[in-house]
Amino acid sequence: MLQRWIEKFSYFLGSVGAGVIFALMLITGIDVVGRYLFQSPLSGAFELSELALALMVIFGWGYNQAVKGHVEIDLLYKRLPQGVQTILDCLIPLLGLSLFVFVSWQAINFTITSIGWGENTEMLHLPMWIFKLMIFVGAVAISLQFVVDFVAACQKVKGKA
Repeated sequence: MLQRWIEKFSYFLGSVGAGVIFALMLITGIDVVGRYLFQSPLSGAFELSELALALMVIFGWGYNQAVKGHVEIDLLYKRLPQGVQTILDCLIPLLGLSLFVFVSWQAINFTITSIGWGENTEMLHLPMWIFKLMIFVGAVAISLQFVVDFVAACQKVKGKA
């Protein structure tokens, strides 16, 4: 049940990331048309593009882990004994979880600091804390996905025992 909720959350964020790609496409199109046809580019288009690219990546973390879309180097892995492969199957999600729990923690620290400073983007004066909070959301999504992967690997080991 919890695994299903986590995957739905990751898929939802992936869909939001896809929406951000669409918005980025519109921003770029409007900017180009405005710049070359009307000599009036979209104000803040570069800044919005930077933020959109970051959101696109961040929202894709959990989704990509859920669909096993990350690059795997199995040249060496497939040559290892089955026992070592099993250990790695359990260890790698724990390493990923450790990394992204740290990222989550730091993202919350950055968010709190950004709120305290009243930090805004340069041109459009958008509050930066919102975007830093999205780093936290994306890191939590992939962290939860690593927990699902770890539990699945442990259940696989338990089933073989």
